[in-house]
Amino acid sequence: MKGLGPMIEPQEQIARINLNVFSNVASRDAADCLVPEAIASYLACFDGERGARETIIRVFCDPKPHRANFPAWIEAIRAGTQGLSVEIVESEGLIDSFARSIVMSECDYAMQLEHDFVFLKKNIPHSISEMVAAMRAGDIDFLRFNKRRNIAQGYDLFLDEARASNVPMCRVNGRSNNPQIIRVDYYREVVYPIIAGPKGQEIGLEGGLCRFVGGGHLYGPLGWPRTVQHLDGRAIRWRDGIARRLHLMKSRARSRAFSDKAGTG
Repeated sequence: MKGLGPMIEPQEQIARINLNVFSNVASRDAADCLVPEAIASYLACFDGERGARETIIRVFCDPKPHRANFPAWIEAIRAGTQGLSVEIVESEGLIDSFARSIVMSECDYAMQLEHDFVFLKKNIPHSISEMVAAMRAGDIDFLRFNKRRNIAQGYDLFLDEARASNVPMCRVNGRSNNPQIIRVDYYREVVYPIIAGPKGQEIGLEGGLCRFVGGGHLYGPLGWPRTVQHLDGRAIRWRDGIARRLHLMKSRARSRAFSDKAGTG
């Protein structure tokens, strides 16, 4: 596996970033809610000096398809994020959620995170500040974290390494709704009018949007391993289902161990 190149000078920690998390009531059982896992994963990956000095967290949640379970889903989010300041916004699908997050974001950059993704910290050695600095320097408005190795595969038809960037990344032909850092002013000026318009649902956040705004960038050099794991909140993909069960088993074991330790402290 290729390395990440020469060491770069540490960047001053950025002041603030928005963390926008997108969910729907994907199950009749609120125990299946993955939002707290996604948030915890982000905070564990980008903790301390690796993160921003302030992270503003919002969850955009669509009550569909199990509207009767919406209150229980919100309670599950609250229970799983105790000690954090989390604003919950009721929304109507991913496109509406994404569009509203653009308008509501206060910071220059935002992490856009679907509820059933978690970060793989071992494959992400750079901090948010380093990534944002590289995005500023390269006039980059979209940096995606890949759920597979950085190779030409699926809808990623080509990847070219951005050799001038201090943080290794690849130029890629497409955009995706997978975890990404966006430059908020660009998305507010250019992307919002497209997805908030009458054809927004039809255009979407992937191939349709690319016809208007082009491609973006992937974190990591060519051949770099995946940096996020998809847990598949809809329980459609067998392989992702195994990953979800393993992740939740480990996560809940850590939570029990922490509670036991706190109880005996």
